[in-house]
Amino acid sequence: MSKIIARAAMLALSLCLIAVITACDRNAVSQADDTLTIGVAVYDPDSAEMQMFANYYRDYIAEGFSVKFYFSDRLTSAEDEQEFIRAMKAQDADGILSFFGNDIQPVLETCAEEELWYVLGSGTLSDEDFAAADENPWFLGTVGPAPEEETRAGEDMAAYFWEQGARRILLLTGGAAQSNYMHYARAQGALRTLAQRSGAALPMAEEEILLTGENLTFSLGEASITVSPGYYTRESDRPSIDEALNAGTFDAVLGVYDLNDLLNRIGGKENALGHNIAVGMVDCFSEQNFRNFRASDAYGNSSVDYLEGKYASMAGPAFAALYNAVAGDLDVVSPDGKAFRLHQDFWTARGRDEFSELYGYTTGIYENAYSCADLMTVIRTYQPDADYDAFAALTEASDVPSVRARILSR
Repeated sequence: MSKIIARAAMLALSLCLIAVITACDRNAVSQADDTLTIGVAVYDPDSAEMQMFANYYRDYIAEGFSVKFYFSDRLTSAEDEQEFIRAMKAQDADGILSFFGNDIQPVLETCAEEELWYVLGSGTLSDEDFAAADENPWFLGTVGPAPEEETRAGEDMAAYFWEQGARRILLLTGGAAQSNYMHYARAQGALRTLAQRSGAALPMAEEEILLTGENLTFSLGEASITVSPGYYTRESDRPSIDEALNAGTFDAVLGVYDLNDLLNRIGGKENALGHNIAVGMVDCFSEQNFRNFRASDAYGNSSVDYLEGKYASMAGPAFAALYNAVAGDLDVVSPDGKAFRLHQDFWTARGRDEFSELYGYTTGIYENAYSCADLMTVIRTYQPDADYDAFAALTEASDVPSVRARILSR
């Protein structure tokens, strides 16, 4: 790990940068003097999801392409991301792959000032934010779940646990009250489904519940629902989440984000109550979650029972988009001069066996959902016939049947 401070004005921001330079088969990559330099903006380098994407880029993509990646330290604001972009310009970066994208307008203004391409690697913008971002010529586009897919993920999770008999539910809404659109959409879907399944009306509008920024407990027919905002990794949020967990006799905890830091606390709550608490989350197919599904609680159940989320190589097409733009083949990803908005599907695991099978498709060198060879078919440097239709088709073929078909065809 190394620290880079681009200028004196950046001393307030500590950038923990990871540089990885490839040692590649020169038959498969550009020459060394054509090495790409890419800044990767991450919301938390210690989160399981960000480690998952970082490992894919560092340990897999960087073995198939001539590329050097720099990863940011924890980003908590648009100002942090802007400082990272300026630091990357000082490192002669070619572009930014972002997994943050909160308050994106000022961030894109900085990209325009520094003349750096920007693509959202695996995320979702609201319709309004995307329309505004599309006006910036340095914005390539977004790859990630559609807004309705984010909502559906919350709906699916809530429906699954309701069908399993959960009626005392703690819903952890993450950044829903802090301008995180993805968390808001997932939590909204979960609330809506719980109300529909219970046959009762919410005590107030969904927006009021999710934006209050405080713990709320209310009844939905026979069910008792507690909503708790914030992130357990933030010291300022932790006390209210602890308070919510301590106060209820829950049979299920549902999170719209990574709950790894809470699992031990949930295990302690199980022991105090004398019964199992089921755990579900919308997160990712990470190594950490692989271990979570393999681990057992005091009642012999997986420490996580249900997961719906992203997988590592979903971030591959965003790299291909940035590669084309830097190489001067912008028409491959923007034939009409507009930013692309391409969508990918979450995968769902209900228990150990299903998680293990799907996880195997996301980590292998030969059985990777998006292999280097797959990406080369949509990069004109490697495939002269590459065009937007091929790029869009590959990007959106993210579902399990499509991935299985690609793996079998290799």
